[in-house]
Amino acid sequence: MSQRQPDAFEAPARSRVGWLIRAAGLVIALVAVALCVKALVDQWAEVRTAIGNARVGWILVGVACAGASMAGLGLLWWRCLHVFGARPQRRKALAWYFGGELGKYVPGGIWPVLGRGELALRAGVRRTTGYLTTLISYGSMTVGAAMACGILAPFIAADGNGLGWGWLLLAFVPLGAAVVHPAVMDRLFRLAHKVTRGRAELQAQPWLTMLELIIWSIPSWLLVGATSAAVTEALGYDQNPARVAFAAIAAWIIGFLAVPVPAGAGLRELVFLALSGLEHGPAVAVATIARLLFVAVDGGGGVLGLWYARRHGDANHEANKEQETVR
Repeated sequence: MSQRQPDAFEAPARSRVGWLIRAAGLVIALVAVALCVKALVDQWAEVRTAIGNARVGWILVGVACAGASMAGLGLLWWRCLHVFGARPQRRKALAWYFGGELGKYVPGGIWPVLGRGELALRAGVRRTTGYLTTLISYGSMTVGAAMACGILAPFIAADGNGLGWGWLLLAFVPLGAAVVHPAVMDRLFRLAHKVTRGRAELQAQPWLTMLELIIWSIPSWLLVGATSAAVTEALGYDQNPARVAFAAIAAWIIGFLAVPVPAGAGLRELVFLALSGLEHGPAVAVATIARLLFVAVDGGGGVLGLWYARRHGDANHEANKEQETVR
């Protein structure tokens, strides 16, 4: 039987689809940012006073929580690498993690995966292992974020507040727990093996091991929520810290799912505005300042990570590149 010849129009068509997806992401981001700016401008007098009187001590608490949360998620990926057979040093994995995270501010969603994978490759980790464990860590993080929301939910309900559609995010818990079951993971890995023409050779791990990865991320997500709660306190706004934290974590979940939108720009702020219980202007102010704290952590960590990775990873680069070509 003769093999099917590739259609000359297929590649341009895929290119157009990719371009349209990226363009749609940018449009969504611009619209969301515009809505956030409007909400901020409408209540700027109140927000300006709050920012002017912000308590620096609480801002520093927010910075500490942001840094610890991102480091914790980096360690989640390190643990994920270990589960699937790679054994990098902790500090190296953190360097690759922060270096790769700079890519999330570029439209497309694939850049953090590409960044981590290539940095890990330079130090001896197989490219497909670096890529796939990054995707697995993203999935584990998302389910862990939903679990963190579930932990906070009773404290919100006890305060007599409702979250509307925010409760739907808890559905990620049973869905995610089912996806990481070996029966499902095995099928996904077989598909990856086929798509990569045999380069991806990961094996499904015990269900308990995968659930432990998910649970590992929960403290980091609670710290993500604590960052926004600290900023809220710094600005002097009165709101249930558990609800603020829930809204912040939910905003990150939506940001992860909105792959074409660079770093969930604007969308996270809109979700936080909808769920935090704060007035629109104050909510956008809190979300924006919290985002700036995370951008500072990502930027500082990314620069240090790239420096460390370059210093310690170049020696293996050519050998690994040649090895991957053979595979």
